[in-house]
Amino acid sequence: MRDKDVLTAAYLKNNSRFADLLNGWLFGGRSVVRPEDIQELDSAEIRIRRDRVTGGVRTGKRYRDVIRRVALGMRFAVVCVEEQSEVDYTMPFRVIGYDLDRYEQQLRIRRQEHRERKDLKAEEYLSGISREDRFLPVVTLVLYFGKHWDGPRNLKDLLDLEGMLPEVRELLADYPVHVIEVGNYPYAEAFRTDLKLVFGFVQNADDKEKLRAFARAEEEALSELAEDAYDLISVMTGTEELDRIKKEKQERKGKVNMCKAIDDMLADAREEGRKETMNGLQEMIADAREEGRKETMNGLQEMIADAREEGESKGRNEERERIIQILVNDYFTSGISKENFCEKLQNMFSMDQKTAENYMKRFSG
Repeated sequence: MRDKDVLTAAYLKNNSRFADLLNGWLFGGRSVVRPEDIQELDSAEIRIRRDRVTGGVRTGKRYRDVIRRVALGMRFAVVCVEEQSEVDYTMPFRVIGYDLDRYEQQLRIRRQEHRERKDLKAEEYLSGISREDRFLPVVTLVLYFGKHWDGPRNLKDLLDLEGMLPEVRELLADYPVHVIEVGNYPYAEAFRTDLKLVFGFVQNADDKEKLRAFARAEEEALSELAEDAYDLISVMTGTEELDRIKKEKQERKGKVNMCKAIDDMLADAREEGRKETMNGLQEMIADAREEGRKETMNGLQEMIADAREEGESKGRNEERERIIQILVNDYFTSGISKENFCEKLQNMFSMDQKTAENYMKRFSG
């Protein structure tokens, strides 16, 4: 079994809690089932399959999380609890298999009793039981600690019945899956043991403010929480900090101050948050400085490039004007007309007539 299964089994080993779970689930919190009405059964389920053709035998063994024989009214029933932290979409098949194994176990025991007594009539011998034999009903409860159960809740949820004739649908047997979603269970207040604290913590674990309010409301009970309840809460909610705090500050054997542990856990979270904030600010400052350096370097590079461009442009302009000046000086000795010379300047330097005339006036003196 996994750690969560083991912790659930250890926690519900206490008959007062098991009775409280059944009373809250089935009877609205009324004390119908008493701790003395509960008997522990072996969680091992032995499977024996006989091949009627070859006579061979196949055996197997599997374990249920929690299994009890419970007095419900004037009769007993076998009540099993399966812990689930994740949704299992084959749960109806699993529950049917588990329950069938328990029925077959009862059947094997009854057949063995009849063989030893040799009390079966001829027509009863083939089945191995008498006409009057009856068996304990088996009920399985799935205790789900995850966020939301969106899996099937009965056998028909897994069957492809679309387009099936109504008459045929009515023939199909169904098999329910009884799921208690711990995180969403609306009747946790009906519990009278520390089950209420386990359910309450799971329901508030994701919201620090709600968790703090829950701790304040249940301060007295949480300050005397049993260690197995503390461990179950720690594992089921994934709050490893609680386990660390327990090891550091456990007050006395078997009892843990959960209320104090919650305060310490939230204080650690706040401190961690402050550290993360400071680290974030420091990173932002460092990034800003680095960005500033990059911008400064980029600015310098742009300034240098602009200066080069400006120098090159200035040099080109000076060279151009020197050439124009030489041409203007030549104009006065060449005998070319003013109109033709202006046209020549316009073509050579891509300038308009007015600019060409201005150059002639500028360099003619």
